[in-house]
Amino acid sequence: MSDDRERAQELHALLDRLALRIRNVELVDRALTHASIGCETSQPARDYETLEFLGDAALGLAIAHELLERAPDRTPGEYSRMRAGLVNRKCLAKVAKGLDIAGAIRLGKGEELSGGRQRAALLADCLEALIGAVYLDRGWEYARAFVIRLFGDEVEQAVTAESVWDYKSRLQHFCQAERIGLPRFEVVRSEGPDHRKEFEVEVLLRDRPSGRGVGSSKKEAEQNAAREALAHEGQRLGRATNKVR
Repeated sequence: MSDDRERAQELHALLDRLALRIRNVELVDRALTHASIGCETSQPARDYETLEFLGDAALGLAIAHELLERAPDRTPGEYSRMRAGLVNRKCLAKVAKGLDIAGAIRLGKGEELSGGRQRAALLADCLEALIGAVYLDRGWEYARAFVIRLFGDEVEQAVTAESVWDYKSRLQHFCQAERIGLPRFEVVRSEGPDHRKEFEVEVLLRDRPSGRGVGSSKKEAEQNAAREALAHEGQRLGRATNKVR
């Protein structure tokens, strides 16, 4: 009985430190329990795996929503790339270490002796399970706010890093992600005196026109054409998604 009391105190201390208001603390206990503990207790112990599955989905949706809010002009491919960089094991483990949840994870002796408490995979799994527990106990909006509180700095870094890409680079990366040929830029108009020349460039994807841009230099016109092509491709993919539904 004292073990149960000590565990409850440990979990409540963790929740206080994380500023989490959870009604069902048993969910948190489950989120921080590894399957290896089941071999060493006479009582049934439910591990984190189901909650991890739920937390993974909630995390992905919360991150996708936040990316759309902070960077509303990106393509589906760019959103996918940014999200993948935020919900991978390395990033999750980094956030989990910052929260210092390792000490509250219940492990079997064998897993403990093999250094499981500090394994990136275990920390990432438990963090996702904790998010799943928060979602079940408090609902979507609370869980989403919790995710953004944890990953806000990481999201900001991802958005900032992406913003330094120019439109031509972003379009080339989009083509690579979609496994299509690289864009081809062609000057379709050039007029005016040398000191005030105007260029119009067309960009072709899949050997078809996908966007046009105007500028005082070929480089500027190409950037504007690439921006239009990215917008066009985003709309096209959006329509394709709607058709699937």
